Amino acid sequence: MNLNVEEHPSGTVIISWTEPAVLDAANADELRQQVGEIQARCPRIVFDLGQVEFIDSSIIGALVGFLRRTRAAGGDVKLAGLTPDIETIFEVTRLHRVFSIHPTVGAALEDFGTPVS
Repeated sequence: MNLNVEEHPSGTVIISWTEPAVLDAANADELRQQVGEIQARCPRIVFDLGQVEFIDSSIIGALVGFLRRTRAAGGDVKLAGLTPDIETIFEVTRLHRVFSIHPTVGAALEDFGTPVS
């Protein structure tokens, strides 16, 4: 899994994929481990899902877990750049009511109250 982790000057971490990705049970544990390390130091995370072509229930479960833990730590998880297929998955599961979903990373950062440069 080719994750790109960018720390914004505001203290928000932006996690994206460097190439088209299929996220499923085969890489869910790796994602949990890598993001868990990030969560330990930063409670504000934006997932840029623009390169994600598919997610399954194990990844959705991981995202919900990240959301719960960051909110418990006083932070939040925001999603950005969802493709129409991924957006449909969040609508069908009604998770679009749980997650803060934005068209771009910039919009997600602004929702945190962070000026985008």
